[in-house]
Amino acid sequence: MRIKIIFRALFLFIGIQLVGQEKWTCYTDKSELLMDNQIVLGAFEYTDGSLWVVTDRGINTFKDGKWETINRKTDLLKNQIGSYMVDSQNRVWIGSGSPDMFFDGYVTRELYKGGVIIYDGKEWKPTFTKEMGINVPVVNTMFEASNGDIWLVASASKPFEGLPSGIVKKVALLHFDSETGEWTAYRQKDIPCRECNFVNEFYEDDSGRVYFIAAYGIFYFEEDSFHIIEKTDSFSYRYPSMIVSRFKDSKNNLWLGSLPLRIYSYDRENWRAFTQKHGLKIKNGHPYGFVETSDNKIIMTSANGLFTYDGEGQWMQEKIHYIYGNSFIDKDNRLWIPAQKGLIIRDGANETMHKNIPKVKYIFEDKNRGIWALSRNNGAWRFKDGEWELFGKDNQLPSDNVGLVHISENGTLWFNTNKGICSCEYE
Repeated sequence: MRIKIIFRALFLFIGIQLVGQEKWTCYTDKSELLMDNQIVLGAFEYTDGSLWVVTDRGINTFKDGKWETINRKTDLLKNQIGSYMVDSQNRVWIGSGSPDMFFDGYVTRELYKGGVIIYDGKEWKPTFTKEMGINVPVVNTMFEASNGDIWLVASASKPFEGLPSGIVKKVALLHFDSETGEWTAYRQKDIPCRECNFVNEFYEDDSGRVYFIAAYGIFYFEEDSFHIIEKTDSFSYRYPSMIVSRFKDSKNNLWLGSLPLRIYSYDRENWRAFTQKHGLKIKNGHPYGFVETSDNKIIMTSANGLFTYDGEGQWMQEKIHYIYGNSFIDKDNRLWIPAQKGLIIRDGANETMHKNIPKVKYIFEDKNRGIWALSRNNGAWRFKDGEWELFGKDNQLPSDNVGLVHISENGTLWFNTNKGICSCEYE
């Protein structure tokens, strides 16, 4: 084992190489990289080979062994980021703005200064929401349709603040027409359901129709107008519904899990809602997500059990006391269930309980046949070649608070901690 410590610029670089296995490298810097007050929104690899880690407070980019920070001191409108995306032209869109009413409103007089700033590979170009048709500071959600049109949700608050009490009124659905290059702002009066301009999910079906999933309804845009999905015998939308999980199965069917507990599905022709009469129970709590078995069964994992869809309209419950995250099915068709008492692994009729691995929040499989279980403040467990290994503050990582940021094309794993960013490269 070799440990090399080098101080460079503002960060501490720690590289630990396990000969013949993997190379761990951690980057920590109290002023620039991930700390306790930053939330990772996501990460991606850009066309120039750089890695971008987007947080709610700024952007960290990694290239040629060096980290750079993008924030208000460099290019952003604000240090607060609400959303981001990379479009089909490889442009990076950053929704940047702040709803801080005291400081921005009374001190800097910039309460409503917000919008998007777009990086085209060479330079950043800002567009304020005021220029798009509504003067608000926050861009909460972004979506690019297959025809190149852009949809944004802009508001005077962060997502769900003031909702569902209905006090948030300054919200607009912004549309960029890729053919004309013009923005159009759609407000409440333009949309056929209450508070439906506050969209929290977008979905485009095989025909190119874009659906907008809001707290108070599902609707779509066609022939320059919006159309609500009407109530039927098999579909009714509970008001309000907060979509917290989303899954597309092998047949391209869409599954949505909402709070309070309901499941909505779309089979590319019809929408359907599943409620208590279909086997769901509100007390079973948070719908973490969905998985699909090798024989195409859909399993929804909730806080207090598993629900398996029978294909005929009913969900069959298996009670498991308190689950911490979504289940996982690996390449060997084993089912991994992150229960409070420990991690449950089912391999056919065989079941194993790992009580030493409790409170797992996320499970994934890397490109080198390693399966990872990230626990709450207890490090990251890896199962590989029949053996378990714990990574945390006592082994490779600077902290036990670990989350997955990104898996690179070459298989490198990037983890975020509250003390910096770490990579694991397989050799």
